[in-house]
Amino acid sequence: MLPGSFYFLRHGETDWNKQGLMQGHTDIPLNETGRAQAEAAAAALSRVSIDRIVASPLVRARETAEIVNRVLQKPLALDAGLMERHFGSMEGLTHVEMDRQRSAWMADGSLAVEENGYPCPPEAEPYAVFKKRTLEVFTRHLAAAGENILFVAHGGVYRVLRRCLFSDLDHSANAQPFLFEKQAEGLWKLVDLT
Repeated sequence: MLPGSFYFLRHGETDWNKQGLMQGHTDIPLNETGRAQAEAAAAALSRVSIDRIVASPLVRARETAEIVNRVLQKPLALDAGLMERHFGSMEGLTHVEMDRQRSAWMADGSLAVEENGYPCPPEAEPYAVFKKRTLEVFTRHLAAAGENILFVAHGGVYRVLRRCLFSDLDHSANAQPFLFEKQAEGLWKLVDLT
């Protein structure tokens, strides 16, 4: 599915993460904990070979990438294709409120269930569109053979990768660096670099 191995880092903590609020495209900066997490990730990532960094332009990911790059000193590019999924009317809700609303939509059948198992919130980016743009941006950047790329993005991007490469769903802690290592066609290994 994707042409080669890559490094991945979810952004550091924000106040909305701490409060359990859905961020999506809402542009929330890192908090002090998030900045410290990014510094710790930089130390871990300094032990591996990275040629360039590609980050989401949302401030929480961009700032995480900039903090990491103070140590790595690599070319850094922003790519809107790495932005978190837009959650429409769900942005700013707690995860409990979001789950309650999803359950209501599923119970009354007012919204169709998407391939991720949930209905698409009103005004939100459909999951299929989010998945397609996520995979396209990784494929485009990884086509540059021989480069070790660090992608700095969001929890939703991580979950798309897990669903597509490992057929499971897991969550990534804030600023937890990973190597997605391609073993053979269709076989991947996930290495925690902390």
